[in-house]
Amino acid sequence: MRSLSLALMVALLGCSRSSEPDRGLPGHPPEANAAHHSDPPWGGLQVESSGVALEAADQIVVLLHGYGSNARDLVQLGDYIGGDSRAFVYPTAPIANGRGGFAWATTQSEMDAAQAQLESLVRFVARSYPNAEIAVGGFSQGATLSSRLLTVPDLSVRHLLLYSPSLTVSAAVIIPGNDVRVLLAHGQQDDRVPFTDSSQLQMLLEQRGIDTNWLPFEGGHTITAEALDATISQLSEPRD
Repeated sequence: MRSLSLALMVALLGCSRSSEPDRGLPGHPPEANAAHHSDPPWGGLQVESSGVALEAADQIVVLLHGYGSNARDLVQLGDYIGGDSRAFVYPTAPIANGRGGFAWATTQSEMDAAQAQLESLVRFVARSYPNAEIAVGGFSQGATLSSRLLTVPDLSVRHLLLYSPSLTVSAAVIIPGNDVRVLLAHGQQDDRVPFTDSSQLQMLLEQRGIDTNWLPFEGGHTITAEALDATISQLSEPRD
């Protein structure tokens, strides 16, 4: 049943990930932020997909896994969100952690490189599937990386879905009035990524005029059913 599958999924997300090494990385866009017309397919990352065929999708949702995981980790999340015209893309982070999992970054330079690859992936999707609306998000370190797209002007992302991110951006680098809607969820008892990171990010987004759906919840380092249902509602809203 759907509720049982969700319960198993959030239990895995909340309990199976190791501590994240990306705390305290300052947010600043790397030089690779400039648009490139020769981006490799999917930003040079290995990806998996689910949902409708990409060519038929009205909406493409890119979901980034957390530290020490892999592309398969969020497939159940995509299955839960679903949608008759929605495709999901799951990139695998480029850095093997030696235990069968992968990381987006363990240093500042690796985080900048991962951001450049994610931007490249988004540009590739926008060029390859121009009729599809793009959403990007993830859990934990995947959410942290996704949040850095707030610093990039003129990127074709309509929704950012941020589940328990670390704070690595500042008000100075967030593009004000960016035409993106942010869903931001974080557990108040999170013992891996402090809840204060997201509460501070929410204040920065408000200051910069970014449309944000702020969802604090009682709980730890996980994704709740309420956050996923809010995700479905936000993604299902008609385009402006």
